[in-house]
Amino acid sequence: MDEPPKQKDTNASTGASADMGTGADDFVIAPPAPPVPQMPAVPQMPAAPPLPMGAPPPVRPASPRRTGLIVLAVALAVLLVASLGAGVWMFVASKKAVRAGGSRSVSWSLPYTRSGLEHPRMVRGLWFTGEAVVKALPDRVVGLDPKRGKQLWEAPTPGSGSVMCQASADSTGDVAVLARGSGEDCHTFYAVDLTSGRTLWEHALDADEWAPDDTPRIARSGDVVVVSAKGGLTTAFRVSDGKQLWKDDDKGLYEGADDKDTCRGRGYTGGKQLVRIRRCLVGSADTASYAEAADPATGRAKWRHKLGEHGTSGQVLATSPVVVDDPGQPFASMRLTVLGDDGAVRTRLEGEAKRRYALSGGDGSAPPSDVQVKGDKLVMTLDPEEDDSDDNNRMAAWSLTTGKRLWEKRTTGYLQTFHLVASESDDILAYVAGNIHDAATLVRFDADTGARTVVRRYRPTPSKAWIGSDPYPVTHGRTLYLSAGYVTEEPGTGIKSRQKSLIALPAS
Repeated sequence: MDEPPKQKDTNASTGASADMGTGADDFVIAPPAPPVPQMPAVPQMPAAPPLPMGAPPPVRPASPRRTGLIVLAVALAVLLVASLGAGVWMFVASKKAVRAGGSRSVSWSLPYTRSGLEHPRMVRGLWFTGEAVVKALPDRVVGLDPKRGKQLWEAPTPGSGSVMCQASADSTGDVAVLARGSGEDCHTFYAVDLTSGRTLWEHALDADEWAPDDTPRIARSGDVVVVSAKGGLTTAFRVSDGKQLWKDDDKGLYEGADDKDTCRGRGYTGGKQLVRIRRCLVGSADTASYAEAADPATGRAKWRHKLGEHGTSGQVLATSPVVVDDPGQPFASMRLTVLGDDGAVRTRLEGEAKRRYALSGGDGSAPPSDVQVKGDKLVMTLDPEEDDSDDNNRMAAWSLTTGKRLWEKRTTGYLQTFHLVASESDDILAYVAGNIHDAATLVRFDADTGARTVVRRYRPTPSKAWIGSDPYPVTHGRTLYLSAGYVTEEPGTGIKSRQKSLIALPAS
């Protein structure tokens, strides 16, 4: 498809755009117009009084055809006045709706501006404070007014030639932890106060000959964050003051392991619990892999669950309760296991699942955006069937108690994709991405049956505003936020002029 004509974006230094030029309004279906008032009846003229004596003779009466034309002209004039009045009323009503917080008042977008620095991904960092919606970008963090998108503050990524390469999903206490660096070298971590943009602390990781993680990870649980990076030693810090708490090579961290001197946490995942996949070596061979719940303050294991032969390819999908993928073969279908508070197997989920991996900054350091636990249900987006298109994916739900698959639903229509929506409620919500012909929708699933209800319809994928093929959708209050997924500035690549970093839309 040809690239649409270039659109003038509001400069990032002035905040997000909130007018029709942003293209965000292309998403919103306008409310129905009020009814046009009925044309009033043409008044009947009273009979003419008798002429006095001596008066000139009366004018010859007009022909019936001429009379009809006169009446028609009067009727058209009245209709024109009524229509103009209705148009003015509709315009005023529309302006009042905006002032009153109507749908257009939350339709704005934050343009994507090039950082000028090479970075491999677009971080999904999106947080909310009492006053602002905060978005992480490669070259800065910005605080925005949630009603109009106006920029409240800006915090440039520290360090000359440095680009942001990851951000924590958790912002407890209005503090986020971020990673920065240059290219593959991304092992400096810092904390930002999300109410002001002020940097609270910064630490660079020590070099590590055996660093099992090849991408920066920021696993946060409460006031503790565990960070790791390629070539960097996994280290835990207290978020509130930046104090170092422990390192992954501390003696005694893996007491009771098969060979405690050669054990390392391959990946930490934060959330309500801190969980890691741990591998131990004897000689040059992997001897065992475990899923462990760790005490955030000390790093010591509370319990451990031994994984299968290919456990190093496993992943933690949820931390409350703990759900792990323990595949039978590398890159094979998932085998999902639910663990209890003591690490014992609670249940195994029925069937093998082919998960649709989201691209929205998911690195395993937080429960992934394409998997959610809602009450006693685990919900996940799945790959399309072989006879489906690449975009018509599926959604499935399991009971965490019985392990049974409760339902599975497929998107309908042309190039439609389910994206699970992060929300504070127990509702199972999905943003169904549209295309240039079909509307995008916000839908709600019944937890027991999977029955779908359309919450809101939006216009087809617009030509002026584009959030990418794999957005990270979040609802907060009555607003749906679409945060950009994968965007790259690597040499030889181009960014579409319509690319946005964030789009805010009405969610009800």
